[in-house]
Amino acid sequence: MVHARERRVTGEEPAKRTAARGSERPRTPASAPSLQRPDALLALQRTAGNAAVARALAPLQENTGAPRHPQDPQHARRPPHTQHIQRYAEGEAALGFDKVSAHGGIAIRGRYEAYADADMIAAAARDLDAQDRVAITLERGAAVQVGERTLHRVLPVYKDSARAEAAVRAAGRNPEDAGHEPVRGDSTARRGEKRAAYQRSLTDPPEVRQLVALTQRIVTALQARTEPPGPTVDGLRAEAMKLALATMGGGWIATRFPYPERAGREGLTDLAVLMPGLTAAFLSGLPSVENQEALVHELLITLPNDCQAAAAQLIGRPADGGLSVRRPAPAVGENHFIDLTGAAPDGWANHFASVILRDGDDTLTYEAAADRTSALQHGKSLGYFALYGRAGTDQSFDNAIRAQNLAYAERSASAT
Repeated sequence: MVHARERRVTGEEPAKRTAARGSERPRTPASAPSLQRPDALLALQRTAGNAAVARALAPLQENTGAPRHPQDPQHARRPPHTQHIQRYAEGEAALGFDKVSAHGGIAIRGRYEAYADADMIAAAARDLDAQDRVAITLERGAAVQVGERTLHRVLPVYKDSARAEAAVRAAGRNPEDAGHEPVRGDSTARRGEKRAAYQRSLTDPPEVRQLVALTQRIVTALQARTEPPGPTVDGLRAEAMKLALATMGGGWIATRFPYPERAGREGLTDLAVLMPGLTAAFLSGLPSVENQEALVHELLITLPNDCQAAAAQLIGRPADGGLSVRRPAPAVGENHFIDLTGAAPDGWANHFASVILRDGDDTLTYEAAADRTSALQHGKSLGYFALYGRAGTDQSFDNAIRAQNLAYAERSASAT
């Protein structure tokens, strides 16, 4: 995803997830006739779950001769006004989680926790392993109880170290960062060691040394008696832009990078003025970076502050048209996509989300979303899990992202 105002550079953000409200025993109202309105049915589903909705609709189905499907009322034939019931449970019906899929096989809590049925995780891992363009697979983590079902933590990991190293190189990050990425087969202890090493790296990031070294080279070239050749200036400018993008993001470049580009000593002078400001801006943000990354208590994959780049990093580009293809029901290893051009002046231009698990019509994604307020441009806090319902319902990917985009645009406008 890129911002509507920043198509040439990257940046994005997800809306905040609803906090878990704690588990309570679902309650089913005693009478159904008053629940035949769509808004009442929606309220019942949010507070008591899909099974309660099925029981409430049972008299209608019997009277009309429609079949009853107590496990999934969306599949029953009903009058038109009942077609927008949620595909997954929220609130009290979610048993202490933010959302639970319609069939109960997936649950999410906050941005960074997703749980699923063990067999579903294994099946999704096989699907991901069978697709060579996909860099990641899934492993099973700690178990939790969701109602009467045992679910396991969903852990996205790289298939091997070579895939992790390739992702780091493609993102222009320091090669040492590959040692902080989760890889299939890591033990619990090894995952803990990698996370601790990553946290330590935040206090002494290699980017600081890179910024200082580049500044010294620019000053040395500027102090030389001979006129600097064009390729030298162009090369230093390209390095500065790459570092600025990696450390501060496209928004910083768009507002502060010298333009139009000048040649010779004038170009070097522009860079010499730019670099101290870039270095100072990066250093001043380090405490915020540490605080933002401290929110993640598991070893997650480092993702960029850009949804399209994140999807490409995780699943590559599907052969049937790439990432920018609308798929009503994307399979595991494919992606959701929506074009948001013109939807909100300060919002996103589009959004991409990689599908890593399915439970019937519900999809679990691992994704990133550009955020102008993010303290870093690559981080483990930038990726998050989301659960979407069937296309055409109010919990569909399209409806959820459109709402998040409007909320993000409002926050962005108020921050400027």
